Amino acid sequence: MPQKKTFLQAAYPWSGQEDCFDARGHRRSCAASGEDGALRPGRPWPRPRFRVDGGVVWDLLTGLAWPQDASVGAWPMTWAEARAWVAAQNASRFLGCTDWRLPRRRELLSLVSLAHARPALPPGHPFAGVFGHWHWTATAAATGEGDFWRVHLEGGRMFPGHGSDRCLVLPVRGRSWLPAESPDEGRRLGRPWPQPRWVPGPEGVQDALTGLRWLFVAQSDAVSWQEALDRARGMPGWRLPSIWELETLVDTSRAFPALGVPLAAAVDGVWSSTSSGYDPAWAWVLYCGKGAVGVGHKPRRDFQVLLVAE
Repeated sequence: MPQKKTFLQAAYPWSGQEDCFDARGHRRSCAASGEDGALRPGRPWPRPRFRVDGGVVWDLLTGLAWPQDASVGAWPMTWAEARAWVAAQNASRFLGCTDWRLPRRRELLSLVSLAHARPALPPGHPFAGVFGHWHWTATAAATGEGDFWRVHLEGGRMFPGHGSDRCLVLPVRGRSWLPAESPDEGRRLGRPWPQPRWVPGPEGVQDALTGLRWLFVAQSDAVSWQEALDRARGMPGWRLPSIWELETLVDTSRAFPALGVPLAAAVDGVWSSTSSGYDPAWAWVLYCGKGAVGVGHKPRRDFQVLLVAE
């Protein structure tokens, strides 16, 4: 197996992907593949990942605490109802605590393993009653008035939905090292974004928040997933990013585009090196307009190429 780089202090988690897959979803050797499963960028998961204490699951990767009963919010609710429900749990000292809240978008996604499905949680997780449905976050989406971000626990997708929709609730407690999702959130959390965040250089753009460098590969047409990996292989020092690396580019206060980085205009979506845990013939994609995390069918020439370097 090729030697892997270490990403112990990365500003984003590892995706959970340990294997490599071709464009048809068949396992293949990770050697020289350029896939997420070969390099495994991001903070590695601790072993064990979780600790259970009195009905509370502590995520030892992020430091956040979740109810072990994932179906504690037993019915789908509107976003306003979800906020009121969490307030009621605090008033009743649910699990002995009064500081439960809706998770921020990046916090809920951090609980997910994007390399697994049904549910999209790390193998051996201690949660009970997990239902593969949309779950609300506290994060407003800039895609439209009254929109909020949601995460689907069956496969791990993250898209906005209107607050009048009905989704499930998994509350959270605590504070993590995950970077803020917008400049305003950074100020509220006491962790402001660096100014300037984006520093143009002779090759690509440096992100002062994560330390990553980014390079948009201009092309007249979109490419398939394997073609994206091949383009990265042809540019020494660069690679196709993992889905978590791509997600760090999103500024949730923006939409169309949702990326604050000055890379390319009018790009619909970009491929990641992370295969879907639901079906590895699909790969994770960052939709640059909304800032959503979804998937694309690997053989289709639907998305473009954004490369990363440390």
